[in-house]
Amino acid sequence: MLASIVPKTSESFGKVRNDSARFGNVPKASERKENHTLTVREAAKRFEEAGVARTERSIINWCQPNRHGISRLDSYFDPNERRYYITPQSVEMAISEEKAKAERTPVSEPIGNVWNDAEKPDEGDEVNELQGKIRDLEITNRAKDYFIGRLEKERNIFFEQLLTANRNVGELETKLLQIEDFKMKGAS
Repeated sequence: MLASIVPKTSESFGKVRNDSARFGNVPKASERKENHTLTVREAAKRFEEAGVARTERSIINWCQPNRHGISRLDSYFDPNERRYYITPQSVEMAISEEKAKAERTPVSEPIGNVWNDAEKPDEGDEVNELQGKIRDLEITNRAKDYFIGRLEKERNIFFEQLLTANRNVGELETKLLQIEDFKMKGAS
């Protein structure tokens, strides 16, 4: 009678979500088509030959879907070989997009080197700045060399202590074995 009054709290508890099922960076396996022939390395070579070199890592990123679920390159991830296979057509399209992007963006000097005539510093200022950087690097190198020397000295001291301790342990083991041997002979 008492069992029917006490509620079973485990019954009202819902199902636990399994978030680990979607965790990981293994892409969804799509179907491989016969025109998925290029590897990432071959695609990178085609980009380089076209004059718009891209790293293999950026090509892999283009194979993976973005937050909208769309990948820039038409690719297939082979889970057995753990590599992407890309269609030549999508590589050619990406090359043409990159070339068009490069044409739209004018090539200019780096921002750090662009000066108005009124703002351009004297060459003496640049020389002084570079000499200051050289002095800072020399100080840093001296500090590094000093620190490395200290570490080497400490390591040598520690190594000597370790050797001494090992010799002492060996001597004590020998004495212990001699005592045990003496007791065994005395007992018989």
